[in-house]
Amino acid sequence: MAIMIEVLNKQHKVIERHKFKQDVVRLGRAYDNDLVLFDKHVSPHHAELSKTEDGSWQLKDLASLNGSSLAQGEPIHVETALVSGELCWLGQQALRIYDENHPVPPAQPYNQLEQKLSRFGHWPLMTMLLLLVLLSEVFSMWLDVPNPERNEWPRLLVGLPLLVLVLMIWPSLLALWAKINQHEARFFAQVGITFAAVVLIQLLNSVFAVLNFSLDGHAVFQWLEEISSILVIVGMLTANFYLALQISTTRKVLLASAIGGVILLQSFSDTLLTNDYHQRMPSFDSQLLPLSFYFNEPQTSTEFEAANRELFEQVNLLKEQQTAENENDSTGG
Repeated sequence: MAIMIEVLNKQHKVIERHKFKQDVVRLGRAYDNDLVLFDKHVSPHHAELSKTEDGSWQLKDLASLNGSSLAQGEPIHVETALVSGELCWLGQQALRIYDENHPVPPAQPYNQLEQKLSRFGHWPLMTMLLLLVLLSEVFSMWLDVPNPERNEWPRLLVGLPLLVLVLMIWPSLLALWAKINQHEARFFAQVGITFAAVVLIQLLNSVFAVLNFSLDGHAVFQWLEEISSILVIVGMLTANFYLALQISTTRKVLLASAIGGVILLQSFSDTLLTNDYHQRMPSFDSQLLPLSFYFNEPQTSTEFEAANRELFEQVNLLKEQQTAENENDSTGG
């Protein structure tokens, strides 16, 4: 009867899996062992597994420095019978032993939601979302720049690569966490989901800018704008956690909702403290009227005086023409 040995990491995730058909399997750091382990606390010839006449397996410690033990914390000094699937330690190296007849769980169907979320990592979709983010930022810059001739564009455009790097910090942290926990990183899918959320928030901000202007900045729509953005963030976090964390779906949703709730409370507290939503004064919004149309071209004092003189001359000329027309009408009458 063959034996299966799984080598586990500190989180008890499988990092190696080996199958042996001989009756004795030697374990240790020395290279002449059947299974070479690399943990520094494992002795060169640490332990050995041997098959008994009835087909079961026994573990024996070979007078190692740090000893061997079972999952129950029982140290092994003599040959100890193992149960298939039992956990044991050689020093600090965890192993799980199976015989070849050990039952395995049934195959799991594909997770449809996980498959759909992974599509955000496809290069065409991710590139399109990135372009939408950058185009939206460039358009916002154009709205906020009062004079295109002031050479501000090079300075503003330099910030675009920095924006992309900032947006990729969160997906990178999620991918790193997944990798640490021996889970598929799905970095590009996380990046695509983040870009999609940013695009959606930018679109919502544009829609609510028009609604606020059309409805005289009604407070209800301003609250709805905040809540809509938070809902998008909660949806993004839920999708992120769904791909990165190995916890139940309910816990993923609750964790994302808790973070979104904290952000919403922070936003509301800032609003109430500053009393912004109770100010009914009109405010300028570059999304509705770009600064390039809002401001006049700058003029020197000499140019301003010349423009004023020309305006007065035009008014005087028009006045003289109207006086002459009135006199002609009176003479004809």
